[in-house]
Amino acid sequence: MAKLVWRVKLVTELQPGVTAKTEVARIERDEEAGLAELGLRLDETRQLTAAVQAQMVPARVTVLSAYRRSCVACGRTLASGGHYRMRFRSLFGDVPLRVRRLLICPCQGDGEAKSSAVLDFGGNAVAPELTYVTARYAALVPFGKVAALLSELPPMSGTQHASTVRNRTRRVGAIVVRQPTVTDTAQAAAPVVVGLDGGYVRNRHGREGRHFEVIAGKVGDAEGAQHRLAFVRNGPVAAFEVFQQALAAAGVGADTPATVLCDGDAGLWRLQRATRPDATVVSDWWHLAVRFEHALQTARGLGAGTADAHLADRTVRGLERAKWRLWHGRWPGCRRKLAALCRWTQRRPLREVAGTECLQRHVSELLGYLERNQGALVHYAARRRRGEPISTAFVESAVNEIVARRMNKKQQMRWNRTTVQPFLDGRTAVLDGTLEDAFRRRYRGFRSANDEGTTKAAS
Repeated sequence: MAKLVWRVKLVTELQPGVTAKTEVARIERDEEAGLAELGLRLDETRQLTAAVQAQMVPARVTVLSAYRRSCVACGRTLASGGHYRMRFRSLFGDVPLRVRRLLICPCQGDGEAKSSAVLDFGGNAVAPELTYVTARYAALVPFGKVAALLSELPPMSGTQHASTVRNRTRRVGAIVVRQPTVTDTAQAAAPVVVGLDGGYVRNRHGREGRHFEVIAGKVGDAEGAQHRLAFVRNGPVAAFEVFQQALAAAGVGADTPATVLCDGDAGLWRLQRATRPDATVVSDWWHLAVRFEHALQTARGLGAGTADAHLADRTVRGLERAKWRLWHGRWPGCRRKLAALCRWTQRRPLREVAGTECLQRHVSELLGYLERNQGALVHYAARRRRGEPISTAFVESAVNEIVARRMNKKQQMRWNRTTVQPFLDGRTAVLDGTLEDAFRRRYRGFRSANDEGTTKAAS
């Protein structure tokens, strides 16, 4: 049976008019080919792209070595200081290289012979494309699954390891995502809304406790754009410093009008005062309503099944009036109602009524919670009519998608308090859709910004 043969050749033109041809792949097919042999197979794709990469990378290094052989100051040809071997890793295969070292020109130094590499990879010769793909998917699924996925992608050679995926993802969060960005001052002056909430993840080191807390939040502007942030409350770096950096990355400057919402946690309020002391603070209405509902449920069962069941109606009316006053910004009236209800439950005739002790505990806790957060109690009805936020519901979703889905629930992973921050930064960048822009700022020539638009137009 006759064979059909395709020879793929690479034409190299390093100098104008001077070309060289190299056969990089040979593909054979029988005359009677089935569906599996109709097009390129996965192994053939790997062979083809890896062969092209093996030709391009060394040629590129050779050209750069010749281009940087001269001193930029005096033009003198630099002496060679030998070579060192390294391996360049990318989505299109690994390529071994010999990189030349050059002695520094005497006009640049103090006479002591020193050398530098023609190409400085910073000790990590991994292509940004490979790092980007690894970090993007490692922020969404476990490291082992990402390693298995990369092992199947063409033309990756060899088995990828979860530890490699973890280390690359950590470097992306620490180096690429955390680099400072320049924001537009006019845009930064627009009012923003900051919501904060907390969630717990499993601790890798049991002696430090089974769990530690991660603060998650969102920064939203008037146009509806949202920026996620997350940091460890008791991490190696002070929480207010990490929070300040996260706000700066979201474009929130020192003069940006801000409204901060949280659930009344004392630590979150201290964090707000340390970073945004001039911000408008609002205690989350949802948490307030939940605490009122707990008290109301207890009040509805006051004296149930006894002759004192009529007391429930009076208690429920008192709690509903207190809640109505709080909703309309009448905190003094709300406090008087709740304080009067506490005194009423302490009367001798009511001490024997079923449910009085539980009701007294709920009302006292509610009153104490409101007094601790009285500086953040606002006119909720007026804010609602103006379309201003009164709840941290949008932050609850941030806690779920940043912390719970990736770190808890079905992905029961254990995390290190001191090293988890880069992973949080990488995940928030992926969820915000800013990871590609961060790579574009870090690496010149990484993915043109209009690639996506060009692809859509072509399709």
